Amino acid sequence: MRPVRADSDTSRTMSVRAMTAPARPRRRTGTRLAAAALATGLALAGLAPTGLRADDIALDVLTVEGQSAWGPVDGYLARSSAVGTKTDTPILLTPRSVSVVTREEIEDRGAQSVTDAVGYTAGVVSGTYGYDPRFDTIYVRGFPVAASGDYLNGLRQGAGVFANFRTEVYGLERIDIIKGPAAVLYGQMVPGGLIDRISRMPVDRTFYEAQGQAGDPQWLQAAFDIGGRAGGDAGALFRLTGVARAADGNRPYTDNDEYFLAPAMTFQNDTTRLTVLASVLGTELPSSRLFYETGGVLTKVPLGTSFNTISQTQQQIGYRLEHDLNDMVTLRQNLRYGRIENESSWLMPTGINSGPYIGVYGTSLRENLSMFVADTQVETRFEAGPVRHKVLAGLDYGWGSTNYGLAYSPLIAPVSLLDPGAPDRGYLPSPALTNRITLDQIGFYLQDQMTFGDGWHFTIAGRQDFTGQSQSAPRLNVSTTLDEQTFTWQAGLLYAFDFGLSPYASYATSFLPSNNLDQFGLLLPSSTGEQYEAGLKYQPPGSRSRFTAAAYQITQSNYAVPDPVGMFYTAVGNVRVRGFEAEAVVQLADGLDLTAAYTFTRGQITGSTDPVLMGKTPVNMPENVASLWMKYMVEHGPLAGFGVGAGVRFIGPYWADNLNTTKNPAQFPVDAALYFQKDAWKLALNARNLFNQQEALANEGTLFWQQGRTVIASATYRW
Repeated sequence: MRPVRADSDTSRTMSVRAMTAPARPRRRTGTRLAAAALATGLALAGLAPTGLRADDIALDVLTVEGQSAWGPVDGYLARSSAVGTKTDTPILLTPRSVSVVTREEIEDRGAQSVTDAVGYTAGVVSGTYGYDPRFDTIYVRGFPVAASGDYLNGLRQGAGVFANFRTEVYGLERIDIIKGPAAVLYGQMVPGGLIDRISRMPVDRTFYEAQGQAGDPQWLQAAFDIGGRAGGDAGALFRLTGVARAADGNRPYTDNDEYFLAPAMTFQNDTTRLTVLASVLGTELPSSRLFYETGGVLTKVPLGTSFNTISQTQQQIGYRLEHDLNDMVTLRQNLRYGRIENESSWLMPTGINSGPYIGVYGTSLRENLSMFVADTQVETRFEAGPVRHKVLAGLDYGWGSTNYGLAYSPLIAPVSLLDPGAPDRGYLPSPALTNRITLDQIGFYLQDQMTFGDGWHFTIAGRQDFTGQSQSAPRLNVSTTLDEQTFTWQAGLLYAFDFGLSPYASYATSFLPSNNLDQFGLLLPSSTGEQYEAGLKYQPPGSRSRFTAAAYQITQSNYAVPDPVGMFYTAVGNVRVRGFEAEAVVQLADGLDLTAAYTFTRGQITGSTDPVLMGKTPVNMPENVASLWMKYMVEHGPLAGFGVGAGVRFIGPYWADNLNTTKNPAQFPVDAALYFQKDAWKLALNARNLFNQQEALANEGTLFWQQGRTVIASATYRW
């Protein structure tokens, strides 16, 4: 039996005494397990000699294994996820491609961001821009999900121009990924998929965790995670998670400083659970282009130094409410409000050089972003003849608004290539460009998960969305609005054999309103997508392993790219992506865990108003991506508690522009880790990109350095 983390709720010890003050019972399965444990205890009590109480009897520990689709996972293998259905559904019975990165994987690999954490997942490509801590640069099935596919606890986070909600990976319990369109449940999104970041929630167990990290390059971080019952009452639970970091990248002036605090409270009884979640996060990061580029060659000369910064603060508050009307009907509502204040400044070369000096101009941007999202659901479980139904009806609403002002001003002093220094901010005039973008969306959806026969599972869902957006730029005398209605749907059929094999096929559609303007100042029409997918899932009964494979075709219409001449966009027509993915999560033996993934992706622009783009491959779409990670922990003998981990990733070459004139080289980063765990202590040494592979990676005319080797030592104490 592997050790269970202090905050894990997937394994609990039960005894007769414990049954007198039970934790919140889980519906159906959890209730039956608790009832069985209670019945066993009462039977043993009846056999006790006269004069002895039941709680005086020494009983063997009964460990009950179970997982929630939203809760912690013991090890690497998550058995359930809600990302594909919004209900607690086994991954083996979901007719879509779903992956989960667990808390243990995040810790074992020493991931310092969501981008790091998902790098070993099939169908996912991360870090294609090189080192850029401003965003979680992630592509799923060839499509960027940093904006429309960025979810936290089942709700969209949203993004502005530079303002985007950052997620501290230490504050996450798991990361759930659905590949392919999921608009029928979530509304507007790219057809590639979405990434749902699940926060650490309160659990009915007292625990304390303190962690310190230090490493190269210049990484210092302290973190804590505490929780338990509030006032000793199982009806009120709390959790408080925090992080403070002072760090740099592999290059000068690439700060990655952060503070993060996330309190949470759960109030519960036998039928109702209310969890209130809040967080505050502040960052100091580099902005835009970091180094001087000449003739298409990226140098190591810093461009702008301390002037090149993003200062951002964000706050989020919301709740998750669940109420059981009876054994058949459950009501849920998830709600969150978030706000960002962002101030960014950067330097750009003018192209006018004089000896070792280059002319630059300064740019400043101030942006305020607000997001409100709410999702209300009714889940009903019933039988109609030979068919068992799980019906989900929902209404979600989203509103977002971003206001930003952009100012330009040439700096008096040019930058020296010999001694870049830190030029003064100088005088930046009032914003030369102001803009306001507002988006409203309301969606009604209905889903039916049907089970019939010996192992047939059929899911069908439909959704009607109403979206409205407005965009205004007073200084440019531009104002435009667009209202749209869109229907999306999906269907999937799966057959589950008794020996653990589940073949499936599915179809899904998506849409995404565009906030990009064409050369006439009009909003581009929404892009739409559709996917055909067929796959296999295999999980041997009683094992801690799962193997999955899927083949798919995605077509997206009205695909938008930046206009090569002005600050506008063009809808180039259609893009088709065909691919194959395979993934394995395996516990080979006691203490030995493995994950492996392979992704084949071939994309092509199949329709365009620009004939030059016909047949080209979209940017950031490597054809071949593969990864392998293994961890071994010694569980017995004199070396018990020692462990080692090693991983390798291959990211094939990919185009840096839609014209396919510049290609980024293949990347082959190797990661390694050493562990020692004894009693309440866990020590780890993690190295990412062990052999320090560094390339200058291009993206649509901008160059970034690849993140070099990072080595971080951590000490964690749990009690």
